[in-house]
Amino acid sequence: MITRRMFHSRLLASLTALTLPPVRMGHAAAAGDDIWLNRLTFGATPASRAEIAQLGRAAWLEAQLALSPDDPELTARLDAARLRIAYEAGEDEDGNHWPALDETRALSSLSADPADLVRLRDWGPGKGMDYAERTRPADEVIAASLIRAVHAPAQLREVMTQFWHDHFNVNSDKDESTAIFFPGHDATLRTHALGNFRVLLGEIARSPAMLYYLNNADSIASPANENYARELLELHTLGAGNYLNDRVTSWADVPGASEGLALGYLDLDVYEVARAFTGWSVGDGRWLAEGEEAPRTGRFTYVARWHDPYQKRILGREFVPNRAPMADGEEVLDMLASHPGTAWFVCEKIARRLLADDPPAGLVDRLAQVFLSASDAPDQIAQVVRALVLSPEFDAPPGKLRRPFEVLVALYRASGAEVRNPENAFHWQLSRAGWQQHRFGPPTGHPDRAGAWTGASTLNRMVDLALYAHADWFQTVAPPSFDPAGPQETTGAYLARHAALIAPALGEDVAASLCQVYGIAPDDPVSGFDAATRAEAAAMALAFAALTPDALLR
Repeated sequence: MITRRMFHSRLLASLTALTLPPVRMGHAAAAGDDIWLNRLTFGATPASRAEIAQLGRAAWLEAQLALSPDDPELTARLDAARLRIAYEAGEDEDGNHWPALDETRALSSLSADPADLVRLRDWGPGKGMDYAERTRPADEVIAASLIRAVHAPAQLREVMTQFWHDHFNVNSDKDESTAIFFPGHDATLRTHALGNFRVLLGEIARSPAMLYYLNNADSIASPANENYARELLELHTLGAGNYLNDRVTSWADVPGASEGLALGYLDLDVYEVARAFTGWSVGDGRWLAEGEEAPRTGRFTYVARWHDPYQKRILGREFVPNRAPMADGEEVLDMLASHPGTAWFVCEKIARRLLADDPPAGLVDRLAQVFLSASDAPDQIAQVVRALVLSPEFDAPPGKLRRPFEVLVALYRASGAEVRNPENAFHWQLSRAGWQQHRFGPPTGHPDRAGAWTGASTLNRMVDLALYAHADWFQTVAPPSFDPAGPQETTGAYLARHAALIAPALGEDVAASLCQVYGIAPDDPVSGFDAATRAEAAAMALAFAALTPDALLR
């Protein structure tokens, strides 16, 4: 029978030698259902296939759009999860000590009051604290992301939450403050993942994690910090394609500027937007002036004395001086959220995430119109997603490459694995494949085109993910209880049945290939092998199937 050692040493070679048929999905109805499930969830499962078959695609979509992010069973899983924290005894530069620690803890930061998390920023006598304690909140979000991706009933919301994490990327590993307030950033994205874009944009502008990450928490007049302003325009709203400094030098030459809404932006707009957001900061107890400190709420706060109140010109529109508190920034967000350039940029990215690397321009045009017409609707984003999913283009054959995190989660979902105690091992394997869950350095977020993930090294690491996911389960996942073998079931049928969990049309092909590679007679009764060996073989069939085009493309 196949052994783990044999499988590890020979899988990559066998994949190279194996010629599988092109992607094909069985009957048309089942094929279409799997396309929907693999695009709108983190991977099809037997249960989700049964659900969409029962409800029909349109009703299943509406059910997903209506699901709350709060689910009692998911909450129980998160409450039961434990994450290790370990560090050596240490001392800070002021001589404050802390003892060594090695223990597992609940994910208590996920729902913690931000005012309670502020204490993790405290330094001083009697407040010695290891770096691992200060960054623990972000570690818990990262651990929870695997549990949510595998087990959340609201799969579409989780897929869109991951999308917004890349769109409004925050590297939680930048510094302690960013990590401390990362649970709030994650909760904001999940809450508004299918809501109104203007509301989401405003919440992100006030997110303490974002304010720290892009340095706006310290932005004051003369000079204003430009980091957040530039990314707001280039990554969050208008997109780099509407940056016009390489074409014009004066704001008056930008199309639409004379009518009060420029169709693109210049560096001058970046500078002015930065001025508009001066004073947008964090209630972290920071010193403001003699005898004055910011409140210790752990939430957004506005520091009026830091704001630049003078006149501004943004996208061709004149801002009069000395306006009401935060009026400059709020008007900028209003302008950008309703801008046609933002509509097209955001809708193209949503279509790229859910459908194809290069979605048809006509489809994006239609989605942008939905985006603009629903600008005041509380479910604006959901309307865009619905229009995309119900479009004729959405029934295109699979062609979108799964990224490393999605490969791993799809495999766990298909196998029925239970994520219990997320450890850093699975993140280490993901990082080797180029995926840094919530720790991606550039503000662009993870790339969303196949070209970024098809290098030889990355593909080899994809193989590793499939291998190790079922070799030791990353010490994170309880091995699934694979279906027992039937009394007369052959080895080939047994392997095919489990491979089909993730690649329905290729179960028999995968089983035949494995039997051939390892010299196993497919007609031999699988009952001749003990239960542990059969379970190992089922895991191997799943891992092998996870690396076929049917599983890697969605």
